[in-house]
Amino acid sequence: MFELDCKLLSIFFHIYKFKSVSAAADQLAMSQPAVSNILNKIRAHYNDPLFLRIGNEMVPTELSKQLFPLVSEALSKVEIINNFSVNFDESASTQKFTVAMTDVSHLVLLPKISQYLKQHAPHVKLSIRAITSETSYQMANGEIDLAIGFLPQLENGFYQQKLFEQFYVVIASKDHPRLHNQQMTKEQYLTESHIDIDAGMGHYHIANELLNLDLKRNVLMRIPSYLGVGLVVQDTDSIATVPYYLSEVLLSRGNLQILPAPISFPTYSIKQYWHMSCHHKTSHQWLRHMCYEIFSQVNSQALPEQLLNQSDDQ
Repeated sequence: MFELDCKLLSIFFHIYKFKSVSAAADQLAMSQPAVSNILNKIRAHYNDPLFLRIGNEMVPTELSKQLFPLVSEALSKVEIINNFSVNFDESASTQKFTVAMTDVSHLVLLPKISQYLKQHAPHVKLSIRAITSETSYQMANGEIDLAIGFLPQLENGFYQQKLFEQFYVVIASKDHPRLHNQQMTKEQYLTESHIDIDAGMGHYHIANELLNLDLKRNVLMRIPSYLGVGLVVQDTDSIATVPYYLSEVLLSRGNLQILPAPISFPTYSIKQYWHMSCHHKTSHQWLRHMCYEIFSQVNSQALPEQLLNQSDDQ
């Protein structure tokens, strides 16, 4: 048995990350036979195949899955030591971060981030991805640096920090023929035509709450994201139930009104999540601090008077 060094662990890490020996070899600027030879040595060290070829992918064994977070953290600490800096110079850095967000975060939060970067970190670049079922895996293997949304299903090995509290409101056209008083009853809510949003991962789903209450809405249309809901609602007699901080953005751009939801949907916390492998990196600490400072301002904004009671009740 021989001792594993950083080079060998890096090869294991990249095979796990890319699920491919050839892709790992390309990333490491090595030949495929050389990577295969080293993989065989690592396999002999652990007396385990570590990866099984299924189709075109190298699928990790159970032992490999247990090793990966340890290897990832070890390599991360070595990188921190090699590139140690007391401070992250935001004004000079050219680092690129990959952040996973929901569509609501795109509309509500990205403009604030972009404004901050333009003023304070003009050379820092962001790559934005959607939150999917692969997000936790991509965070663990280093493809994604940070995720922002509602992800209660994340496993051990992840840190989280609350950014702000979100709650639901109803949006309708200002010219809606039946909604004029900035209030609506539960009966009105259920009988009006709804634009329903199949929001995907990263959101709290109000459909679950309606199901628990044995309530059924009159759904006219179902759309795959929140991005177009404002345009649909402002030109029809339909209503939609959306997160409040999204409604603010939509209100500023369209012929809309905001109404308190007549059903007490639970509030939920929007958080930022990161893997333990990047917890101590000064650059990532800067990124998380920037997001926390920007987004915590959301909670400090005063709510419209007609929504205060709703927020207090939930």
